[in-house]
Amino acid sequence: MTGADDDRSRQLDDLEARVRAVQDRRAGSATRSASAAGRTTGQMGLGFRISVELLATLAVGTGMGVVLDRWLGTSPWLTLAFFMLGAAAGMRNVIRVATAAQKKVADEAKRNEES
Repeated sequence: MTGADDDRSRQLDDLEARVRAVQDRRAGSATRSASAAGRTTGQMGLGFRISVELLATLAVGTGMGVVLDRWLGTSPWLTLAFFMLGAAAGMRNVIRVATAAQKKVADEAKRNEES
């Protein structure tokens, strides 16, 4: 009976080791998937932020131009001028946000290289 008990004990140890190996592989895979999902979500958020900032500056500039045109009777000149100013401000914001995002990615890459 001792031989059978030793055999069962080895089988259980072997099974336990295989279960741990599978769990470790799954944990590593889940971590990589979560990391990739986080990057995708961050990129989508950045895209939405850029588009909202661009649209907001265009809307504010155009709205100010329309209001001033109606008040001063200079239609459509101030609307066009403020639309252009809104577009310029929007592009400035897009460049600012993109530069900050690029710096953040470069800093993360540098940290990963050091690890």
